[in-house]
Amino acid sequence: MNSKAKLLFALLLILATVGRAASSGAALSVAQNTRQRVNGRAAVAEPRIPRPASFREVSGRGLIVRTWINSAGPFNFAIDTGAGATLLSPRVADEARVTIRSGRSTSIAGLSGASISARNASIQTVAIGDSENYLPAKGEAMVTSGLPADLDGVLDPTEVFSPLGYVIDLPQRELSAFDPQTTPIRKKDQPAEGAVVAWLREGHGRRPFVMLDNGDRALLDTGSSLGLAIRDSGSSDRKAPAYDVRDIGGGQISARRVTAITITIGSLTLRRIPTDLVSGTEADAPMLLGLSALRPFRLSFDPVHRLIEIAPSGTRK
Repeated sequence: MNSKAKLLFALLLILATVGRAASSGAALSVAQNTRQRVNGRAAVAEPRIPRPASFREVSGRGLIVRTWINSAGPFNFAIDTGAGATLLSPRVADEARVTIRSGRSTSIAGLSGASISARNASIQTVAIGDSENYLPAKGEAMVTSGLPADLDGVLDPTEVFSPLGYVIDLPQRELSAFDPQTTPIRKKDQPAEGAVVAWLREGHGRRPFVMLDNGDRALLDTGSSLGLAIRDSGSSDRKAPAYDVRDIGGGQISARRVTAITITIGSLTLRRIPTDLVSGTEADAPMLLGLSALRPFRLSFDPVHRLIEIAPSGTRK
């Protein structure tokens, strides 16, 4: 990847930054299942399931989980389903003795389009909750100085749990994993007061989009504190107070909380969902559903069958 390549990240910074990510050359490599001999033939062993880990929600920083990189830590990492890759601060890269790949760099940007330089790096292990609770994926990460001083890094659970599925239980503040080969999410198993819907993707990326009842796609983004975030067309609610947000690239966007609306995702209807209009963004910025909309739910992601379950906490997985 050369220095002109750009990756856009959906990352919570200061208040409620929103963005988009492209995973080309940035997503962590998928962990390979171990192989063993069974009756003279190769068989794929079941992957080890990490233990659940608790996280906390920090205003202006998002869902924070204690994280170890290459057995160094603990560090404070944000759980961001919209990121598309693992981000490390220079301090973490130094303390964890992360290998920086010489001659390979890129730029990363937030929703405003402003960008900063990042360096490609390799990590050996990632653990959450405690230093020996290892996640299955390892491989590429990016080191950037664009993170806030009190945030050590960003984890995209789709990448670090691969090839496993994962569950973000927002009311219980717990991050856990499951094997989608043995306990898959099924479209026929619709939860009460929830929904199982298709996991839509864009291009070669794996970020989780869902289809709304009006045909729009929305990114499920735990890295944003917004509700339903829509690009501001300037057509309504001009009296709503605006606040400025700086994104990871150092650029600035504005957001305005406007009249709540009702949307439907599959069989789930979200009534009076907090709604934010954002301006100063790139024209192709996606609509997203952030924590203000998702906070009542447990979110389960099955990357094998490409299904997402949105359900009240305490049911199913």
